[in-house]
Amino acid sequence: MERTYITIGRQFGSGGREVGKKVAQALGIPYYDKELLAVAAKESGLSHQFLQAYDERPTNSFFYSLVMGQQNLLVGAQNVTVEQLAAKAQRDAVQSVADKGSCVIVGRCADYLLRERGGLLRVFICADWDKRIDRVCRRDGLGQKEAEEKLRRMDKTRAAYYSFHTDRKWGAAETYDLCINSSRKGPDATADLILSFIRG
Repeated sequence: MERTYITIGRQFGSGGREVGKKVAQALGIPYYDKELLAVAAKESGLSHQFLQAYDERPTNSFFYSLVMGQQNLLVGAQNVTVEQLAAKAQRDAVQSVADKGSCVIVGRCADYLLRERGGLLRVFICADWDKRIDRVCRRDGLGQKEAEEKLRRMDKTRAAYYSFHTDRKWGAAETYDLCINSSRKGPDATADLILSFIRG
């Protein structure tokens, strides 16, 4: 059986993580999102806490480091920043889990990293602004203004991370095989649509 790799890019608050889990469960294959951090920690020797601090953050940006309150340190004499170490560990983890077989991977530039592999389906999940705010308010216990600020910040962070590591525009339709607005039918129907696409 040919391997299947489903990568899911997503706007913050669009339900992409939930959709990914449903697709993985229906196909009986592993699901990776935050789980990749554990793989990266185990294989790189870096701590899980360290990797979490730099998860899907742009690297090699002094301005970004100042804004996020992180230090852009150099490691040894190789001029490798701590952000670059974390990003490399995650890139290696994406390739490692793909080497093991079919899987669903959320975020972390997986669509780009696995672009040379057969059986790849690149999905992007978006949602209406008001639906995203509602979801984040309920999920994170935030007021509307706080949720709006978090949405803008997280989308900018993901876009910067993706652009830095791929030289592509995050969320641009031409870089995906399937773009879906999860607001239209909800996460269950969105997952079903992806499964129908895979099964042909």
